[in-house]
Amino acid sequence: MKCPVCNHENGDAHFCERCGSNLTQTTSSPTPVPNSESAASEPEYTRWSSTQATSSQASVPSNTPSISIHKEQARESTGTNDHASAGDNSSNQWNNIVQNEKVQQAKEVSKQYLSYFLSVLARPYQTMKTVGDQHSLNGWLTMALIAVLSSTYFLITFSRIGMDGLFIGGFLRPLLFTVIILIASIALMYAILKIEKITFRPKTLVAQFGTLLVPAVVSLVLANLFIIISYSIAISLLAVSYIIIFVALNSVLFQYPLNRTQAAIDSMYSVLIANVVVFFILYRLLGEIVIGLIRLMLSPFGRL
Repeated sequence: MKCPVCNHENGDAHFCERCGSNLTQTTSSPTPVPNSESAASEPEYTRWSSTQATSSQASVPSNTPSISIHKEQARESTGTNDHASAGDNSSNQWNNIVQNEKVQQAKEVSKQYLSYFLSVLARPYQTMKTVGDQHSLNGWLTMALIAVLSSTYFLITFSRIGMDGLFIGGFLRPLLFTVIILIASIALMYAILKIEKITFRPKTLVAQFGTLLVPAVVSLVLANLFIIISYSIAISLLAVSYIIIFVALNSVLFQYPLNRTQAAIDSMYSVLIANVVVFFILYRLLGEIVIGLIRLMLSPFGRL
């Protein structure tokens, strides 16, 4: 059956395959003139198809809709690929921006820490009294440097001796032990100040302790350099860096007004207990390593 609207041959279908017209209603009236109400009730696609068909029914071949559909699908697939590539480019650009921001932040933190380090090195105790919560990050960075430099010292020493298990026994174990010692020192100071019922800020406590540890970083740097020259000087500088930890612990505690209340134990004994605990941890964790290095220092090979 031929559609009276678009002249498309539909066979025995009830609706036109091209424009969607009802063929059963249009059979009796070949050239219907739709009024405003019927046009409004027709679907949008039907009205659009009827308009397009009447304007180009003489020149459009029967396979035009399929060709246009294929072209539309091709344009959609091309647009999807372009959109995906644009999304990948935007994500790559965002990752580059984030990485650049992290690099800039790391550079800014390094510059700030370097200026902080140089200012503290001249007067560590006086600077310790003026630091606040904003310097807690510098305190943690100083303790991290102490842990890494001390582990580097043992790693270089063991490699020169030719010992086995360099990375685990010469780097990871001293690194872990030094971190435990530093964290135990902070925990003991925190406990003593709590027992003394002194108001303080934990971040400020970390900043104060880290400020007094700055000379220990310099001592460890020199210890790593003097391994090549003399084991005796290097081991002495290593011992000085650990002594500074005890000095820093006591200096931070005694700058607070201790023994203001009638506590169960005098402040002198509480500070002494803290020192004994830190020394015991140091001896148990690093005692064997340090004693072995001292023996090496006393040997003829260590007196170079």
